[in-house]
Amino acid sequence: MKRTIIISAAVVLSSLILSLGMGKIMHTERTVSVRGLAEKEVDADLAVWKLSFSIGSNNMKELQNQILRETDLAKTFLENHQLTQADYTVLSPEITDATVSMYSDPEHRSFDYVGKQTILIRSGNVQAVKSAAQDTIQLLGQGVSVSSDWDGKVQYYFNGLNEIKPEMIAEATENAHKAAEQFAHDSNSKVGKIQTASQGLFSIEDAAPGLEYKKNVRVVTTVVYFLAD
Repeated sequence: MKRTIIISAAVVLSSLILSLGMGKIMHTERTVSVRGLAEKEVDADLAVWKLSFSIGSNNMKELQNQILRETDLAKTFLENHQLTQADYTVLSPEITDATVSMYSDPEHRSFDYVGKQTILIRSGNVQAVKSAAQDTIQLLGQGVSVSSDWDGKVQYYFNGLNEIKPEMIAEATENAHKAAEQFAHDSNSKVGKIQTASQGLFSIEDAAPGLEYKKNVRVVTTVVYFLAD
């Protein structure tokens, strides 16, 4: 029994010594948490545009012929702007028959039938799409009533993120290290090894209003460094 008590006391004493030792080690380990930012302006590499135009008629057959005629004009317009058939798709027209609508007053409506034709352009030739969108007045001059609502605006995208990720992460980490060095200098310390590091999400935004075809890519990394005297 006496031997058991002595062994138990030794275990408790050893645990206490170990605990005090670990506490001293943890107390002497100082860290600093810093963030590093990397930003890069890039050109959009994909443009998506819904080129839509509306046509009205009181005769369904005439409406059909007019849709076909104006679609051919729009296709020629796109091809004149260096966009090939691989860059666009002619969607099925949307036809509204006002004669069957209970809310349509025959005395006040302009046309019995209204058609909306959309050509979906999706191309990596961003400059060509941009140029065509700026020149739609040419189609207006040919009698094609091009839609100018929000849905008809060109949307620009950047899909080359994986190609620039490594260099941006390296830049963000380097900037974080510079911040840690400044902190260490101000506190008379030295930057040690990395304790932990985490990468934030990449964000891709328009570079500025009116410059949607240019994108600003941004990432922030958070790094925790050990500090040494």
